[in-house]
Amino acid sequence: MVESVADVLVVENNKVLLVQQKQQYAYGLWGFPGGHLEPGETSQEAVVREIQEELGAVLMQVKPFKVTRIELPSGMLELNTFTGVLRGPVVLEDHELMAYGWFSLESLQTMQKKLRLPILLEYARELLTSPLPTADK
Repeated sequence: MVESVADVLVVENNKVLLVQQKQQYAYGLWGFPGGHLEPGETSQEAVVREIQEELGAVLMQVKPFKVTRIELPSGMLELNTFTGVLRGPVVLEDHELMAYGWFSLESLQTMQKKLRLPILLEYARELLTSPLPTADK
């Protein structure tokens, strides 16, 4: 069985937004904000909904970044990662998260063992070291 999740890689001031998990299976680990797809929901709809629920902010300029399949002991995980921009203040509103923060590539490298999935560092490195398109004002 394939489990589908959607998350977002948000970059501001050359730093990546990460959230710290409260759920028992990932307690204390850091990852991109996002979550599971609801029945009938697209991955893009899911990531927009999850950001609103978990962070109280609106996700805008949502663009597909990567789709990766990861083999886990419980089965296959399809990770749909997007890029986007947050509008509004971040206010943790979800019982699944304990903290959030903005992290430079250097700090991500030092906290590799605290990342929920090793691929997060690779994604952040790819996005932070490539030229970013300028946002339309």
